[in-house]
Amino acid sequence: MNKVKFLFLASVLSLTAMFCACDKNETGSPKIKYIVDGKEQESAPDKNFYKAVSIESNSKEASIVWDVATWSLEASNTTGRETVNVYFEYQTKPVTVDGIGFDSLQDAFNYIGSGSKRIYLTKDVTGGGNTAAGADIKIELGGFTIDGAGEDTIINNGTMKIYGAGTITNTVDGEYSKSIVNYGDLSLYGVTVTNETDSVAIWNSENGSSVLTIENSDISHSKSGVMTVVNSGTMEIVSGSISGVGDSFHPVLYNNRGSSVLTLTGGSVTNNADGYAIYNESGVINLGGTTYNNSYNMPSAE
Repeated sequence: MNKVKFLFLASVLSLTAMFCACDKNETGSPKIKYIVDGKEQESAPDKNFYKAVSIESNSKEASIVWDVATWSLEASNTTGRETVNVYFEYQTKPVTVDGIGFDSLQDAFNYIGSGSKRIYLTKDVTGGGNTAAGADIKIELGGFTIDGAGEDTIINNGTMKIYGAGTITNTVDGEYSKSIVNYGDLSLYGVTVTNETDSVAIWNSENGSSVLTIENSDISHSKSGVMTVVNSGTMEIVSGSISGVGDSFHPVLYNNRGSSVLTLTGGSVTNNADGYAIYNESGVINLGGTTYNNSYNMPSAE
């Protein structure tokens, strides 16, 4: 009888040891609560608009982190009995396309490729962007600013329309960085374009097909001895203003190619110094209602 009891007790102890061993080596996924802007949600929020700010866990032994690359919980040394709270906070991306947020203008341009899309700004953007050939892009500035900060702010290689109110600029003094470079067909509507570098605010290139239209927009340069706009293609001032503080060697608006066509329909071109407002090197000028002060080689030059 004592032997049976001993065998029974030994069996119980053996089973207990087995259970303990299994429990010790048990693994499993922790229970996750997603706390989004202070409220519990069933899943993690869209990584384009949220950031993971902190994690709370009831386990000191487990290794638990939120992987921003995979946008998922990475856990090890867990038993499955852990509970984890992951806190997320809304983070607006400065550029959105198709409801997707991007950190930079170039990222948005890369997403669009040679396609046709509309870009919205949700806050100021730092850094420039170069579009793909053939892209058809509309940019809604929404009152915000795009600052190239030492690199050309916008380089258009396709068709682009930019709507204000908002500003396209370049603010790094000493750099040679344009605010807008146009190799395609570009229209500005209600936009402010400025530049504080040693380069022009806008260059409409000489590739033979560059078309620039300015409506109700204000283009200016803050530095003396620098041109504001260089037209080497086809350009029309419908309304708005172009101004600068150039000199006889640096006019505000420079029409500089034999193939250049400048149409002055309305608005104004003003040199706030003693130099030329418009200097026509050798291109064609179509006079209209645009007002200007000093000029050179114009059809009706002063």
